[in-house]
Amino acid sequence: MYLEVNLLLAINLWGVKSIMDICQFPRAHDAQYERHLQALAKAAFEKSQRAILRFGVDPYLTMPRWGLSIFFLLTIVKAALSTLVLKLLLKRSLGQYALRPVTDLAGMPVYALWNTWASWQVLHEAQIRVMAPITIREFVHELHEEWGKNDQFRPLILEALQYVSILKRQYNYAHFMLTETLLDRFELTTDTPLTGHFMEQVQQAPLAVRRSLERLIVFGVLVDGKLSWFEKRRLRELRKKGFLTYSTKAIRQIGTDYNQGKGLWV
Repeated sequence: MYLEVNLLLAINLWGVKSIMDICQFPRAHDAQYERHLQALAKAAFEKSQRAILRFGVDPYLTMPRWGLSIFFLLTIVKAALSTLVLKLLLKRSLGQYALRPVTDLAGMPVYALWNTWASWQVLHEAQIRVMAPITIREFVHELHEEWGKNDQFRPLILEALQYVSILKRQYNYAHFMLTETLLDRFELTTDTPLTGHFMEQVQQAPLAVRRSLERLIVFGVLVDGKLSWFEKRRLRELRKKGFLTYSTKAIRQIGTDYNQGKGLWV
């Protein structure tokens, strides 16, 4: 087990370094060189980014405490649960022929598959951490040029970010960077606690403001390079309510283009 874990970490570090070399990131003259370097190292070691909590944005805001505990427990023991399910299925299908050594050996590839999935996640996260900074900077600059002094748009920015965070249900580096960049560029403060009731508040906003908030929601959902089944379902609900003009198919295509390095154009 010790050898396996260290080998996996070495593979992850090698993969992240390869991505950095190919993309030539971070640049030596980048003012945030050390920060980008640390972010990529954390991606390789699968360390979660919880710095977003200091902005008052909490992805687990509306989740009950007992639900949160079960969610984390299932995440931790998912490999063991997968193996247990496989063994039960083998015993049911093979009956008396299901010898214990056979079922134990059959469960071993499950851990290998989870390790493979984890390494793929690491490499994908590293790719996003390379692409996200400049993508976020360009998007926020464009948004600020149009809405930097609008008093109806600015108060809803943090509520929109909190809504995206709830959709994600995870601590997210790209979302943290987006939040930090927006707060800095729009000169927002985090003195007032967030309510988590973004949809109720946005109903009162003018149509033009709602369309820009729609762009922010779609960008926030896609900037980490992932679009889960749960997020797709919630986005379909937003479309039914008349808030979203983008179809789920269009959002999925924008996300695919982003993951292929073509930019995130919302």
